[in-house]
This record gives sequence, structure tokens and C-alpha cells, in this order.
Amino acid sequence: MGMAASQARYLGLTARKTNVEYEGQQINQARTALGNQSAALWNQMLGLSVPTVPSITDYTTLTYSFSDGINNYTITDMQSVDQKEPDGTEYNKLVTYKTLTTVYKGVETSNSNPQVQKITIPAHTELDPDVKTTIEGLTYDKAGDAFTNGAGDPVALTKITDDATIAKYLEANGLEVLPAGCELYSYDTGGGKLGYAHLNTSADIPATDTVFNGLKDIPEANSYKLGNSEAKVCLPGNPNTSLVDQEAIKQIIYDFGKAGGITQEMFDAGEIYRYEKNGNVYYTTKAELDDCWSKSKHLDQEYAISSNMDYQPSLTHYYATNMDETITSTDYALMDDASGSGRFANIKLKNMSTKFDLKAEETTNKQGYDDAMNQYYYDLSRYEKQLSDINAKTSLIQEQDRTLELRLKQLETEQKALSTEMEAVKGVLQKNVESTFGTFK
Repeated sequence: MGMAASQARYLGLTARKTNVEYEGQQINQARTALGNQSAALWNQMLGLSVPTVPSITDYTTLTYSFSDGINNYTITDMQSVDQKEPDGTEYNKLVTYKTLTTVYKGVETSNSNPQVQKITIPAHTELDPDVKTTIEGLTYDKAGDAFTNGAGDPVALTKITDDATIAKYLEANGLEVLPAGCELYSYDTGGGKLGYAHLNTSADIPATDTVFNGLKDIPEANSYKLGNSEAKVCLPGNPNTSLVDQEAIKQIIYDFGKAGGITQEMFDAGEIYRYEKNGNVYYTTKAELDDCWSKSKHLDQEYAISSNMDYQPSLTHYYATNMDETITSTDYALMDDASGSGRFANIKLKNMSTKFDLKAEETTNKQGYDDAMNQYYYDLSRYEKQLSDINAKTSLIQEQDRTLELRLKQLETEQKALSTEMEAVKGVLQKNVESTFGTFK
């Protein structure tokens, strides 16, 4: 081999050896990166929280209850205390207990489709059944067909033929028809008030047998209907307002009067009305009824409706009913463990004079326990999935590392071969140098 060829060969081997060295460094860096990834996965696995199976005892509570013969009480909380009263009584617990009782309460709600109708009754005069006077001191003069007073002066009677007035008279006096031979008359009682009497003018009759009914003036008033239900005004102490209605209204006023929705003043003024809907009794105010009526309207001509009761605003109304309510109290108590079982056997409350036997009952929150077990299974599957993902990533890293390690061994073998060949080429170069430049030796 010539010197030039040997030199070229040596340079080529040197370049190849340099490339092998560089590739080996790259492989080492890649293996270091894989090592860092593996360490991160290991730390991630160490940071995983292993799910714990819930214990049913964590969802089981010991509940104490007792009864005073009327109400049943359940103790919801107890705290240890050292409370000594002036009379020497010592209490060792501060207990909170509850009982379920029935209370009569008012309820506020709304009628979304009230269909309020306002009916105005004009002022008029009616027979007054409460005004009844006998014809005292009057004498019937058959010949003159007239009544006279004690002074002999005639008292004018006016015969009534109007069917409507006769019907009102009959109704006011509880009669179906006028007695046989009788006709209805009116007369001036003085002071501008009329009296009415049915008289048998065909014979003399005692004055005390004839009863006069007065008249009463009825001012203009409003009545209301809600759909097909008539709204009736309620007044305290009025026989037309039942005791049930009065008690219900009083309870509603007690519960909602402070808010101004329905007040005693409204009740006294006859501004509270009663009506029925779907078999239930409700109470509302005149102001609410007037508001609904004033806002009755047609939408427009295109969507004209058949009744101006449609599209009224909701009507606020009330009712009263019995409902269950939980009453909670807190008091000092003396609780004894007479049995030595670790459970209290009786209780003496500060505000009650009698000691009561305690009933202990273990209550398990099955729903809570089932929810906890479902959460455990979910956490367990999530934990196993995370472990599986870490193991899969670790296996992949190990496979990549083994591949890199094998390649590094191949490069190491190649490096050794290159070093050996370079030594041989160096030997050839040395001989060529000696043979070429050995003239002056």
C-alpha cells in the first residue's frame, strides 16, 4: 500500500471512529432521558393514593330516643358538660332533641288563572226583617176601611201590588204566600221610614196580630266571582262567616299580617273574601281581586279572545291547614348508664320533672355506605388504571433502553475494530515512512 493510500485510509478510519464516538454519546444522552422519564413515573406511582375500603361502622350511629307519653323525642346531639345548679342538681350533658308535632299554619300561594269577575250591585232598599213593630194603639175602622190612631186621626195605608216587593216581604217573614184574605200594605212610621203589614181587611182583627217590617237602605256594593265560584265577604263575629273561616283567617293574619299581605284591619272592614277551587277553600283580599279585574284585557285584535277574564295576573291567596313540623330544643340533662353497657339508660331534662327511659337504636346510613362503596370501586378502578398506564410506559421505556443498550454494544465492538485497524494502518504508514525517508540512515 502506498503512503498516500495508507494516509487516506487512516483519515477515513479516524472519521468513522469519530462518528461512532458521537453516536455513542447520543445514545448515552437518550438513555439518560429515558432514565429521567422512568424516575418520574416511579415518583408518580409513589404519589398515588391507594383506595381504602369504607367501614360500615363509619356510617352507623347510635341514636337515643324517649317519650313523655304524648310526644316522641329523638336526641340529635349531646355534649359532655359539668353543670351544677343552685339546688345541687348536677347535669352531665347538654342535649339537643327534636319532636314531630302537628301545627295549624297559614300558607300563601297564588292562583295562576283566577278569572276574576267584578259585579257591581247598585244602591237599593230592602225589607229589613230586624225591624219589626206591632200596630200598637191603632184601630181598624171597617166602615172607613182605614186605621186610626189613639187621637182618632187616620193612618194612611198604601196597598202593595208590586210582585218583587211582595216576594221580599214573604222571604223576610218566612212566608210562602200571604195568608188567605190578606193583602200587603205599607204605611209611614214617621222619620221617613216605611212599615209593611199584611192585613185582612174583610174583618176586624186585633191590632197585635199585625206585624210591620221596616226598610233598610243598601249602598252600592261589589261582589266577585272567580270562574264559577262565588267569593263571599268574611267579617269577624258575623254568623254568615263560620267559625272555621274565622279561625283560618286569624291564623293567616298571624302568619302573614306583619308582611302586610292580609291584616286584621282588612278583616274588620270586610275586605277579605272566601272562595272555593277544586274543593279547597282560599282567602284573598279585595285589593287583590280589584287588581286582577282592573288588568283584564284583550291582547289585540289579531289575537282577540272571548273573555276579558283571560290573561289576568296571578292572584295571591291564602289557606290554613294542619301540617307536620319538627320542633328542636336544647337543654341540660342528666344521663345515667345504669346497665354498665356503655349506653345511657335514662335521662332527666332540666325543664322536665320526670326521668324518662332511653331507647338506644343503631341506625345505619345505608345510602351513604352504598355511595361510599361505589366511590371506592370507582377510585380502585382509577388507581388500577393509573398503575397499568405507568407500568405500560415503564415497559416501553425499558424496551427502548434495551434497544439503545444493544446499539451501544454494537458501537463499542465497532470502535474496537476501528482502533485495531487504525493501529495496523499506523504500522504500515510507519514502514512507508522509514522506507521512503531512510536514505540518510
